[in-house]
Amino acid sequence: MKKVYYLLIMVNLVFFTNCNSDDDLNPTKTLNGIWNVKNISGGIAGINVDYDTGIMTWEFNNQVLTIKNNASQGDIYYSGYKSGTYNYSTNEVNGINYIIINNIEYGGYTLSVNNLTIDQNRKSSGSGADGFMLQFKR
Repeated sequence: MKKVYYLLIMVNLVFFTNCNSDDDLNPTKTLNGIWNVKNISGGIAGINVDYDTGIMTWEFNNQVLTIKNNASQGDIYYSGYKSGTYNYSTNEVNGINYIIINNIEYGGYTLSVNNLTIDQNRKSSGSGADGFMLQFKR
C-alpha cells in the first residue's frame, strides 16, 4: 500500500511541476513594442529586399510610432518614412485591421505574437496596386 501511495505522490509532483501558465500558452498579440523590418517587397519595380535585424525598426508605443532607419537612401523610401516620430492609430473595418500614420491610412495589417505584416495594397476603401508589403519580426 505504501508503494501505491508514494507512486501517486510522485505522479502528482511531476504533473503539477510541468504545467505551463496560461500566459505561456496564450501570449498577447500586441502592436506595442519594437519591430524589425525583415523584408519589403512590391511596388511598381517589384522590389524584394531583406534586412538584417536592427537596420530598420518601428517602435509602436501609446499611439506614437518611432522609426529608426539605418538603411541606404533608396530603402528609406520603400517604407515611406525616414527616421523620426509619427502619430499612429489603428482601425478595424469588417474584421480587417488598418494602420493610420499621421492621419493617412498606410495599409492593412495582420499580427501574430512575433510577426507583423503591413500590406499597402489593402485599404479600407478597397484594393490598391503597386504598394509595398512590409514584413516585421520582433
